[in-house]
Amino acid sequence: MTWWHWVAAAAEAVLLLVFVLLWYDMLRERPGWTLRRATRAAAIAAVSVPIGFVIVLLVPLWVSLILVAIPALAVAAMALAS
Repeated sequence: MTWWHWVAAAAEAVLLLVFVLLWYDMLRERPGWTLRRATRAAAIAAVSVPIGFVIVLLVPLWVSLILVAIPALAVAAMALAS
């Protein structure tokens, strides 16, 4: 594996982690949701971080760049919305 795969996989993991944390913040502020319920939902979603890391590490580089762009756009949209 080239170092580009590792960089792309690390970027994907960071972006997915930021996405999950932003989503957790949104869930905590939802009316009727307890802190425990929001934490449980975010913990389940946090499984996507290592899965995304492994997927980006194993696919070709052009596919990994597309997979990195998807959470980057989602994080940017969520950050602009709040």
